[in-house]
Amino acid sequence: MKSFICVAVILALIAASSATTVRNCAKTKARLVENGDVSITNCPKSKCTLKRNTEPEIQIKIVPNRDFKELNSDIQGILLDVPLPFPGYYGTSACPHIYDAEGKNQVGCPLKAGETYLYKNSFKILPIYPTVSLTIHWGLGDKEGDAVCFEIPAKIKA
Repeated sequence: MKSFICVAVILALIAASSATTVRNCAKTKARLVENGDVSITNCPKSKCTLKRNTEPEIQIKIVPNRDFKELNSDIQGILLDVPLPFPGYYGTSACPHIYDAEGKNQVGCPLKAGETYLYKNSFKILPIYPTVSLTIHWGLGDKEGDAVCFEIPAKIKA
């Protein structure tokens, strides 16, 4: 019985930490996101299932193709081709969430071209969000362009 519980816990941890398959943003000039660059809790390889009143965690590997003095969040839900900013996240500084490549030391901004960084954050799925299918657009960049940008299909559930 103990071994069954251990195996179940290990499988749950592997599933929770596995990479999420995402699509690169159509018009970005950022380095393209590769398999394994993005990990979101409750987002298997096909579609994210986001439950209201939860706070999924996200990790994104960033290798900017140019220097960035600042990094701002462009996080939106796209519903019927209409972009809706995620309250509390859209337009905020991403710098406090930038870590070294191993994710151990917070390094903030600026970011240097060609260096590897890890963005670690979480986002609240508020109880007021409707239960709906949508596309999540996640971009980090400045006025000149993105350091990283991707989209993923998702569903918000009660």
